[in-house]
Amino acid sequence: MHKLYNHNTSSLSALDLKMIRSVPTGGNWKNIPKNIPSERLKKIRKSGGRTTYYGRLRWDNPSYTINTYFNRPGNGCFMHPDDKNSKNPQHRLLSFREAARIQSFQDDFKFFGSKSSIYKQIGNAVPPLMAYFIAKIFKAKNAIDLFCGCGGLSKGFEMAGTKVLLGCDIDKNFMETWKNNHNGIPLLGDLIRSDTKKLIIEKLKNRKIDLIIGGPPCQGFSTAGWRIHQDKRNLLWKEYLNLVRTIKPKYFLIENVVGLLTSINKSKKVVENMKNEFSKIGYNFKYKKIESQFFGVPQIRKRIFIIGAKKNINLPDYPNEFVKKYITVKEAIKGMPKLDSDNERLAIKSKMKNTSMYQKWLSKKISLNKFFNYLKENRG
Repeated sequence: MHKLYNHNTSSLSALDLKMIRSVPTGGNWKNIPKNIPSERLKKIRKSGGRTTYYGRLRWDNPSYTINTYFNRPGNGCFMHPDDKNSKNPQHRLLSFREAARIQSFQDDFKFFGSKSSIYKQIGNAVPPLMAYFIAKIFKAKNAIDLFCGCGGLSKGFEMAGTKVLLGCDIDKNFMETWKNNHNGIPLLGDLIRSDTKKLIIEKLKNRKIDLIIGGPPCQGFSTAGWRIHQDKRNLLWKEYLNLVRTIKPKYFLIENVVGLLTSINKSKKVVENMKNEFSKIGYNFKYKKIESQFFGVPQIRKRIFIIGAKKNINLPDYPNEFVKKYITVKEAIKGMPKLDSDNERLAIKSKMKNTSMYQKWLSKKISLNKFFNYLKENRG
């Protein structure tokens, strides 16, 4: 019997249900009849909105990016693929567990907190499989994770053999999830505050740190919503830099949205400001856009990975793309227990049959090495 945690989904209004019932697999807002009264649809039609709005996923493709609002059908492509023509139609949004699988979290990774918090935890996370490939380039013995969220980066680095000594975030729900899925020290704290930074140093007990990893909040840089260049969160990378200056790790890693590359602060690109500031404290710095679908994650997700190293250490090379034939939505979630909208169960004991090698890895029926051997031989 296999246990699925967090396999529950959001309730939908009668209007939303009426709209999504008309969307076929692979379809979107254009398939919704014009006589259905919706102010949101009127605005989308008037602006010629993205084709992902009110989107229903396809079984045979990777998912679109899982973001923090996959509880809203009008804001992306988050509907379950089984449409009205399926044997078992499911007119609902992805469950937390389905979204977590698409993000490459294994099934024993439990999320804690309110529904709104779990949407943020999953949507903001770095896919652990993606993090694993990044981790391998450093060969670090230990690391600390700043702005750690639920711990996607931490999990990937642990999979690669790096001991994550500490995770820090300001959100208590994020830290509850991190604490329950990682062995390091969980630290709830605001990295803007000097007492939080002091506590991190105390917890590390003068240990030499190979690597600092993290994803300073990116809402002001994101192209998924309104880009607010004056957003105070855009400067949180400076708090990260302050800890790099104090701790002096061999390397650092920052993950962020691609919008960072075009964000401007005082007429200068933010990423160039970052590069200059890290150079002042003795670190070389480079960045690259990486897409998760090339690394075994069943999702099209583009992110920027900034890597830095002390100036007397060579910067590591970015990982080579690992797969050419992408893992699909079908391979991630096909065969999971059927849900109605607003199913509230936290854990379901299921006789679910694993339908793919990816699912076998998610449920820990096969090792990571065996899964990678499969990818190399069949998808490379």
